[in-house]
Amino acid sequence: MKIQKKIIRDICLKSFKANKRRNIFVSIAIVLTTLLLTSIVSLGMSFMESSQQQQRQIVGTTADANVNNLTAIQYQKLAQSDTVATYGTQRTIGMINSKSLAKKDAEVILHWYDEPEWTQLRTPTITDFKGSFPQKKNEVMVPISALKVLGISKPVIGMEIPLDFTYQNKEYTQTFILSGYFKEYVTQRAADLSFILVSTKFASAHPDSEGKNTVSIKYKSNQNIAQQNNELAKLLELTENQEIKTTTRESESNMFTLYFGIGLFIFIILLSGGLLIYNVLYISIANDIRFYGLLKALGTTGKQIRSIILRQAFLLCAIGIPVGLFLGGAVSIVLVPFALKVSTLADTIVVSTNPWIYVLAALFSLCITLLSSIKPAKIAAKVPAIHAIKFTESTPKKQKVHSRFGGNLYTMAWRNIFRDKKRAWIVILSLFLGISLYIATNTALESVDLENFVISEMSDDISIVSQNEETSPNRVSEDKELIHQINQLPGLENVDVYLSSKILVDFEKGKFSNFIKSYNKTFKYGMHKEDNLNSSNFYGNLVGIDIDEARSVMKKANRSFDEEAFNDGEICLVQSDSPKDFANITDLGFNVIEEKRHVTLPIGGYFPTAHLEQQSEGAPTILVSKKNINQIAPKASILELRMNFSDKGEVESVKQMRELINQRPYFNLMSKREQIDNARSSSMTLRIMGNALAIILASIGLLNFVNVITTSIISRKQELATLESIGMTRKQTNKMLAYEGLYYGGITAVLVLTLGMLLTYGLFLIIKNSATYAIFDLPFKEIAISLLLVFSICLFTPIIVMKALAYEHIADRIK
Repeated sequence: MKIQKKIIRDICLKSFKANKRRNIFVSIAIVLTTLLLTSIVSLGMSFMESSQQQQRQIVGTTADANVNNLTAIQYQKLAQSDTVATYGTQRTIGMINSKSLAKKDAEVILHWYDEPEWTQLRTPTITDFKGSFPQKKNEVMVPISALKVLGISKPVIGMEIPLDFTYQNKEYTQTFILSGYFKEYVTQRAADLSFILVSTKFASAHPDSEGKNTVSIKYKSNQNIAQQNNELAKLLELTENQEIKTTTRESESNMFTLYFGIGLFIFIILLSGGLLIYNVLYISIANDIRFYGLLKALGTTGKQIRSIILRQAFLLCAIGIPVGLFLGGAVSIVLVPFALKVSTLADTIVVSTNPWIYVLAALFSLCITLLSSIKPAKIAAKVPAIHAIKFTESTPKKQKVHSRFGGNLYTMAWRNIFRDKKRAWIVILSLFLGISLYIATNTALESVDLENFVISEMSDDISIVSQNEETSPNRVSEDKELIHQINQLPGLENVDVYLSSKILVDFEKGKFSNFIKSYNKTFKYGMHKEDNLNSSNFYGNLVGIDIDEARSVMKKANRSFDEEAFNDGEICLVQSDSPKDFANITDLGFNVIEEKRHVTLPIGGYFPTAHLEQQSEGAPTILVSKKNINQIAPKASILELRMNFSDKGEVESVKQMRELINQRPYFNLMSKREQIDNARSSSMTLRIMGNALAIILASIGLLNFVNVITTSIISRKQELATLESIGMTRKQTNKMLAYEGLYYGGITAVLVLTLGMLLTYGLFLIIKNSATYAIFDLPFKEIAISLLLVFSICLFTPIIVMKALAYEHIADRIK
């Protein structure tokens, strides 16, 4: 028995060494399959982990949901909930006055977390924490971003920080002690808003008269958050002014698209790699069938022959899988950061090194290789010895052909392709999958063009927004100078100017009840109690708008107003989508704070809230004509500027606008052109990455074709030599083989342009669910290049192989 095993092992190794070309093809297929599996899964896992980590950091909490203004009874019910793992409470106490800030265009609030909120929900989202949570009444903990706003570049634990702040509309001054500092990422969501954390003792000494608070909730399970929110809302018996809001998370549709995309890639990788491995082994065994027949004639059993073939498959895996894993790991280390740097995850790159990725990739590659070996092994084991010795490369069915074209070269080529239908369709399927995936990848990249996203989100070429509402002695003249300079910019087609001034609206109890209810429903986390409002704290915004802009916006919204009266300052517009809230209000009186002037204006219409999206501090936002605001509030500052340019003037104008805005730090500029350029850069990087993966898969299909054609011609060299001996010229032989290649290319092209297009469009529809801005855009250039490459390889491979055989004499090839 031991001697038999040794003989079988020796035969396996010698046969393995003799099949160098087969070993190269199969090893390459295994390496590519393992490489693609490792890199695709690693990229997908890294994207998910990076996305989840970024979500937590930007939101600033690991909580699943927030709920506002809980009562003592609701707190008790929350504590008794079986689905809640932990919860914490937070509250905004006051606002830091600008004179305490080194960066005047930022806003800093005094904020409070209770201990569970900080230790269990907040600390996992921060980095570089030093010091301790504030305990004493005068201690504060400050993020590094807020320290910079305060002008502190080198913080020291225990240092004194004098601050002026506003609490319940009154100004206070206090010196605080720095107990700790850390790096937080919430500023990525609100670049000019930061916070300073105070102690529980300080928060207790500064209660909220309206009982405002926000409770963060983390559930025991992170599945079906929306359903858990609904169940908790019923348990807490929330009022109409209370709301449970889910923290920002990856939507289920986005996750489905990601999982589907990874799964689809893995399926195609396994199928393409499996087809190549199967075809190479099948052809190899077909060519060696005489060898296996002789072994059977000498007494080798079918089981032993299967053992020889499977052992060789294991040897190929032992070579290909480690190489594929090594290359996959190396590519992942480079590819994952490269891919994530062009996404929104650039600051939170997590390269997934989970060992299960490599274990599963190795198992998949091993399984696909063994499964691809089973069928050829069965064929070799079952063929009788006498048949195996006389075996030819293929045995076509005998059939009479009645056609006057039967002897034509293109007809002979067609029959040669399908003399072994299974092999032919495997090659065509492999080519089809590779090219279709390449086209589908490019279609997805073209369709989900980030440039389309920018265009859909930005309607104006340049947008300038004020970061605060505070005025300075020179602010009015600076704003006028800015508008003058903007009007001198080359290529300027139009500019919309919005001016703003803070006002105190005359308050009467009962008069604004409906408006306050609507306001609280919309801004549940900034709601106001009507009993606590009066004419000294009912703050609103007065906005000046161009008459042409007002006319255009109102027309789009199908709302009417007296344009002449509005332009002359005889009426105002109120920002609202609920006119019934003002059914009992005919006019609005207000005090312009900067001017100490009282004005009363009749309501002449209702301006859509979506256009400016101005949130006041409780009172309505009132719009007047720009001509009128200059009379009512001469010190009104620029709220927003929206500009459009001709194509020739935009690039130079953006540069000049940057220089103007750099001198005015309280403005933020956004340019559509710059956003589009950034999007193009990101799209190019994504395209390179996606095409690299798709090209490898396409290469597997082309490699399969090259192997089949090469092996087929080599195995048919006796047949081709016989044809030459009875009169077929070498030119005719080459022409027939060229026809065979063209048929392969033609069939593949037809499948790609029909079934492949359907698959591509189906993939686009799935992507469209997550990226609503996507536009179906076929990459015709890539389609043409890929099909041209297929036809070229299909045409020239047979000719090149045949030329290589031409060095043998015809008599030697017939033997």
